[in-house]
Amino acid sequence: LGGKSIPTKKYPVIMRHDASASLLATFTPIFSAENTQKDQSLLKGKVGQEIASSAYTLVDDPYHPASLWGSNFDGEGVATKKQTIVANGKLKTLFHNRKTARKDQVETTGHAKKSSYKGTLSIGPINLYIEPGKKSKEELISSIQDGVLITSLAGLHSGVNPISGDFSVAATGFHIQDGKIASPVKQMTVAGNYFEYLKQIKEVGTDLEFVPGGYGSPSLLVKELSVTVDD
Repeated sequence: LGGKSIPTKKYPVIMRHDASASLLATFTPIFSAENTQKDQSLLKGKVGQEIASSAYTLVDDPYHPASLWGSNFDGEGVATKKQTIVANGKLKTLFHNRKTARKDQVETTGHAKKSSYKGTLSIGPINLYIEPGKKSKEELISSIQDGVLITSLAGLHSGVNPISGDFSVAATGFHIQDGKIASPVKQMTVAGNYFEYLKQIKEVGTDLEFVPGGYGSPSLLVKELSVTVDD
């Protein structure tokens, strides 16, 4: 209600916890060893390298109390455990099952998934979340002179390419002026590249929350994203 238009340009963006978690869920396949082995992820050969800003730490914790999901064993009966996937921007491991681990000559990480007893074996996390930082969402907002708070994203399956990392999706949110919420913004399109986006994360909020499916995130302050506003 009361949505206003703002100039189309690159803005510093705060991706609210739920919008951030939904974007993480959409791009989670990039962390699958199965996809790197099939040349379907640009993280192939990147274990041990910097792939994100130092503010970014990604954790998979099957026992996180804030999530409704959890499991003691993966789809192959391997015991699950809390694991850091990305530590302060550095990629520590990919998701492995026994088959991908054997191919990469590493230990399985316990990320085998089966939808049912007869289901096809796949790979995926259990409770994947971005570790919270030290600033509240309000503090992140107050640090911006002219920017955008994104509260939700739509079209994540049609406007996203998990292999290249490119995304262009519809978004709703608010214009931030002089450190305060100024007004709702009319229908926006937010565009960028996820691999660049990870490197442009400046601050991570304290407001970690999980969305259905076992994906969690605090609000993130991103240096800039292209924002196009419909007239």
